[in-house]
Amino acid sequence: MRRILILTVGGSHQPIVRSIQQNAPDFTCFLCSADNGKNKGSYTQVLGQGNVCSSRFGLERPDLPNIPTQTQLAPEAYTVRQITDFDNLSECYLAASECIEQLHRDHPEATLIVDYTGGTKSMTAGLAAAALDDGQCEIQLVSGVRQDLVKVVDQTEFVRPVRVWDAQLARRFRLARSAVARYDYGGAVGLLEDAAARFASSTTLDKVQRWLSLCRGFDAWDRFDHAAAQRLLQPYRKHVVPHALVLDRIVDGKGDGFEWVEDLLQNTARRAAQQRYDDAVGRMYRALEMTAQVWLKHRYGLDTSQVDVTKVPEKCQEPLGKYRDDKGIIKTPLLASWDLVAAFADDPLGTHFAPMRNRLINFLTVRNTSLFAHGIRPVTPSDYREHSEQISDFIRTCIALAAESQGTKRRAVLEQFPTHFGEE
Repeated sequence: MRRILILTVGGSHQPIVRSIQQNAPDFTCFLCSADNGKNKGSYTQVLGQGNVCSSRFGLERPDLPNIPTQTQLAPEAYTVRQITDFDNLSECYLAASECIEQLHRDHPEATLIVDYTGGTKSMTAGLAAAALDDGQCEIQLVSGVRQDLVKVVDQTEFVRPVRVWDAQLARRFRLARSAVARYDYGGAVGLLEDAAARFASSTTLDKVQRWLSLCRGFDAWDRFDHAAAQRLLQPYRKHVVPHALVLDRIVDGKGDGFEWVEDLLQNTARRAAQQRYDDAVGRMYRALEMTAQVWLKHRYGLDTSQVDVTKVPEKCQEPLGKYRDDKGIIKTPLLASWDLVAAFADDPLGTHFAPMRNRLINFLTVRNTSLFAHGIRPVTPSDYREHSEQISDFIRTCIALAAESQGTKRRAVLEQFPTHFGEE
């Protein structure tokens, strides 16, 4: 595999030479300071002709050729990038990042080795930060014996790797925590998989595995893959007991059916938190529709996809005819399903629905004109805010009334998904 070395070049050529000699790269990229009129740039140590490097400090004039000559680098085996404002951390970071990205594109299979020994403080900090952000570079430093705080003693230099596993792991955890905080469990999975593969030690692996399994589980659940979510969350069930109880009832089908409605409502809130309002309204519409469907099925044995008119109040039988398809099957849409609920005398959900009917019609207008339904108008934040609270409250009240009318207490109510999984 090709090895590419990226170095910042400063006032001393010795550590640069040592790094090239020890790494024996196939290609080298020098990040150098440019001549700014006040200081001669370090680029002369790479591109300068004649003697441009000094074998020891204090010589009146340089006595050694440039770095490529000293290390026998062929002209096609290296490149130089000059940084004009070499004390500007932002410019140094951008130059290093662009260099790393370009080398990845040109040599996708190569190993990139970053050595930030030489250069100004901003140059070294910029290259180190760019390498950390890239997350794929091997990072190293040239060290040696010091007799003072100024300079490493010549001929004592050696290349040593810089272990950044803990820093990289902490960085990915910060990003994963941010993703989980906005319910982006899938995004967190990618970060944690990378952390587990490359940076987790024996002391941190348990934490990475726990977060990874929980993120995978809630990502599957967020996509309504309940069976996969149950399987993935099982080893860490004690961390999510309230959620697991509801999930069991959804997967086993032993609940009252409203668990699905609650699932949709919580999913609605997550999509809104991500500012995906068309998705949110679509899910709220389905939750509203499912509430009527679950109740009609449970209370009256009616299936809205195939309504048995002999089970409905007589006053509804004729009006329902307009929903009969060419096969003679009656399928009621959302509003008609709620009107059917209200047609049953003293129905608790129907009684609650009656004063809300116009509000539901207004909500349906927003949904029906959206791109995900029958129109092209995007759902705006104000559209969502105008209807979400009242529709959600209506649905949750219906669920409570359903339980009350049957003299039962729901064993588990779905809470919103977690935005953190703890540090233990």
